[in-house]
Amino acid sequence: MMYVEYIERDRTMPVEIFRFLGNQESAWSEESVDRLVLQLGRTMRLGPHPSYLALWQIPDLRRLDEWEEYFHSPAAGQNRRSQAMHRAINIQRAGVYDVLAEQQPQVHSLFVIEYYQPRGVSTEEALATLQKRARKHSEISIVYILMRVGVLGPEPSLLAIWNGSSYIAFEQLFRDEECAGLKLETCGVYRKWGDEIL
Repeated sequence: MMYVEYIERDRTMPVEIFRFLGNQESAWSEESVDRLVLQLGRTMRLGPHPSYLALWQIPDLRRLDEWEEYFHSPAAGQNRRSQAMHRAINIQRAGVYDVLAEQQPQVHSLFVIEYYQPRGVSTEEALATLQKRARKHSEISIVYILMRVGVLGPEPSLLAIWNGSSYIAFEQLFRDEECAGLKLETCGVYRKWGDEIL
């Protein structure tokens, strides 16, 4: 399961401070079972707002109960790193997603997220369509296919996260809007946190 934070930067804060305090690479609490799998920033202004995403792999929804318990505890108030981070970043929205497919990202630092709205297709059909799309564009790879749990998150409900070496490697994907049964709402281009071009 994936918990995705949709983050925006307060433009009054210098970007260097935002990047430093907002970087969640360090564990936010001791012995955490959560794993930060991607922290991305929209690059070259290509894509929707919010401009940043953090993807946390969590075991199940029980983890949200544990987070609430932690954030109501004295330990959370004493965690200066966590306090500073929450003052530095504006988490506008979050969503919870089932992971339909995943594979390790390549060493490439360029990511594309396609935001789909399934129209009368099952989860299995959506997955099969995106896997077919991945075979068609073999020069890049799908890292994650995520389906929102119910309405627990923003529209659209289906995310395909791709990884590739360059814009030119993605060109055919950018030009290919055909995806049977799935409505491609928009896409965004991202780099790892701190490497994005504002």
